[in-house]
Amino acid sequence: MKCATVITTTPDIIPALDGLCDRLSADLDGARPSLLVAYYTPHHRGEVGAIRDKLLERLDPEHLLGCPAIGIIGEDVEVEGQAGLTLWAGHFPGVEIEPFRLETITDESAGEDGDTQATQLTGWPERVPEDPGFLLLVDPYTTPADDLLAILDERHPGAPVLGGMASGATGPGDALLMTTEGLHDSGSIGIAVGGSVRLAPVVSQGCRPIGHHFVITAADRNVIKTLGGKPALSQLRSLVDQVTQEDRELMQRALHVGRVVDERKSTYEQGDFLVRNVLGINPDNESIAISDFVRAGQTIQFMVRDAEAASAEFEELLQREADTPALGALLFSCNGRGQRFFGVAHHDVRRVHNAVGEVPTSGFFAAGEIGPVGGKPFLHGFTASVALFKRRD
Repeated sequence: MKCATVITTTPDIIPALDGLCDRLSADLDGARPSLLVAYYTPHHRGEVGAIRDKLLERLDPEHLLGCPAIGIIGEDVEVEGQAGLTLWAGHFPGVEIEPFRLETITDESAGEDGDTQATQLTGWPERVPEDPGFLLLVDPYTTPADDLLAILDERHPGAPVLGGMASGATGPGDALLMTTEGLHDSGSIGIAVGGSVRLAPVVSQGCRPIGHHFVITAADRNVIKTLGGKPALSQLRSLVDQVTQEDRELMQRALHVGRVVDERKSTYEQGDFLVRNVLGINPDNESIAISDFVRAGQTIQFMVRDAEAASAEFEELLQREADTPALGALLFSCNGRGQRFFGVAHHDVRRVHNAVGEVPTSGFFAAGEIGPVGGKPFLHGFTASVALFKRRD
């Protein structure tokens, strides 16, 4: 088993492809890729067909996945603000891979209150390997990601689902998704992985908790009315008086709420919370609106986000996977991270390598990152989601 990756920033991509394929093939000792992944910046949109044809001709992968991205990641670098293409390949004897492509179909039917719409996702694989993991690349303009992930969780509860929303596209039809079968300007593409290889997820939402936990005692959809029997804003104000001046300043500009996903747990740590944005505060009734539906009985904790907290959380979560070796990694990093957030280049990919070793790593800056929290798949923002490829025990 072996993985390999290459990356280039040359704007003249077609002449460079032979050299990239040669390097990738050499790193795989000439073996046929079980899986080939390609991410390209919008600069190369007009050449995607030629890129795909060359990859199939030169490398003959069993399965191919690819999508556009505003920035790409490969080897030990993150490319932002310039043209680029990155390729990642894995040769996995004994692996079971089932590809699929999902399309969104909207049915309109007239009802008493006017037209109603029902959205369906078609193209689910008829069979998947035992104990699968899933990789997804999604067009954000044509796919209801939350519905997709809810159905996947219903069909395959507990299975790790990782991936990202294509970025760099300007509207429906602009994001060309690449598979062995062709190019697709809508929907989502993915694979189910099993057999000799498993996917180990690392999902860093970039926040650190402050204060203590609260239990929601009254809520309406996405509005938290009371916490522990007291108005939510009153509880937040009491928390402000307990934290440091630094955290007070962060609470003013970068306040978030983490909701415990697995309510069977009695103690919580990083990785147990689904982080969501605070959308607004109503001083009249002292309620807090967040970007998630909530209900009474759920446990939450207020959180703050800054570069230091995001970096520390990512390193801690990666270290938990360092005990067993990884063959390679696919990294889906929010397009709000990168150099402008951390103040240094190549932050996320080098944290991966520092923690799990310099395994072949590729990825892209996504318009939304997919990864599990509490054993359930979610769409995130400002997150680094990592799929580590490991030998199955």
